Amino acid sequence: MKRLKITTVLLFILISQFANAQFEDKFYFPKKEWREVKVSYSEEFIPVDNDTIHTAFFKATIAPKATVLFFHGAGGNISTYMYMIRPLLENGYQVYAVDFRGYGKSTGKSTHINIKEDVTVVYSKMKAHQEIKDTKLIVMGASLGCQIATYLANDKQDEVAALVLDGGFASFADVAKLYAPKEAHTFIEKALGNVYPSKEEIKEIENMPKLIIHGKIDTSIPMNQSEIVFKNAKEPKSFFVSEKGHLDALKLETKKVIKEIDKLLTIQ
Repeated sequence: MKRLKITTVLLFILISQFANAQFEDKFYFPKKEWREVKVSYSEEFIPVDNDTIHTAFFKATIAPKATVLFFHGAGGNISTYMYMIRPLLENGYQVYAVDFRGYGKSTGKSTHINIKEDVTVVYSKMKAHQEIKDTKLIVMGASLGCQIATYLANDKQDEVAALVLDGGFASFADVAKLYAPKEAHTFIEKALGNVYPSKEEIKEIENMPKLIIHGKIDTSIPMNQSEIVFKNAKEPKSFFVSEKGHLDALKLETKKVIKEIDKLLTIQ
């Protein structure tokens, strides 16, 4: 009986730790290596606590259609997402891209909490740019970046012209449950269910045009994850089904995707 009690107590402690964890090591896979970027850009190193956030501003050579605030996915850094950034630049958009803590030239380590805090600081710095402050602003997320993109678009509704979500998921909890045994689902929901879930944040966004993109043959994130977000979104909204894989649409179906993004700027 004594051994059973000890085992039960240990199990309770383990479950409590599991439920209170936020599993950052399962979501963030930063790379420090910076690939060669063959287009011009300016850099900022924005102080946050004892760390710095590195951003890259790819300015337009002509009057831009809009500025795209770009949040990339779980792996790599800004330089590894140039295949998504370059098509935007080549089609009249300027891009302000962010590497959160630990990614690329940024220092520190990303957590769900500090990303939410840091994005407000980064946003203010970005808006202070002379070349940005008078342009329309599109917030764009790629994969994991869709979570913080939706949060920010909701928080800054009066200032954001449109929201684009490419290859995203419904929430950190929803995507974690895809790869976890059913017995763990309750604990995952408790730990991650309230971490700015895009499926909930998007419900509060009024009037803003929204474009959700997902690939038919995406083997990383099932399309139904984006469909959940789309269902919860208010009009105006559109869903572009790519014939390609995860985050491939901008690179491989450029004209179609740019056409859909352009449309967002014409919606009153």
